[in-house]
Amino acid sequence: MVRRDLKAVIAMIPFDVAQRELGTAGAALKWRPDELRTEELKRPLGPGNVLVAEVESEHVTEVFTGFGERGKRAEAVAGQVAEEVKRYLDADVPVGEHLCDQLLLLVALAKGGVFRTLPLDGHAETQLQTIAQFLDVKVEVREVSREVREVEVRA
Repeated sequence: MVRRDLKAVIAMIPFDVAQRELGTAGAALKWRPDELRTEELKRPLGPGNVLVAEVESEHVTEVFTGFGERGKRAEAVAGQVAEEVKRYLDADVPVGEHLCDQLLLLVALAKGGVFRTLPLDGHAETQLQTIAQFLDVKVEVREVSREVREVEVRA
């Protein structure tokens, strides 16, 4: 891992929301204080908040986001983001589930490639169906372990 960053972005809401998000997610992930930061938007269009975690590796940066909403506690937003980050890091795969569906199309257009990822989500499954309708490639998804899939695209 090259870099980790956890940022709470707030607009027109109390600063303690950002502090609670960073405290909860930072503790769950066991990230250092210098990897946590807050940004307050100066000219927002309205109130809101987002928690953004970035995990930069040698060849890819995975980004995880959680959006605050009315009635949803800051700790719940932080917990959701922390769980997604932990799942990705624990699986030790180069491609996270949100990047997978985008990468599938590029590999299919290139007519071949292999990558490891987390179990496919609904977006990736839809992408597989779309690729099958428009491109003359075969996509095989193999279960490597409970939390790891290997995706191979062949012409």
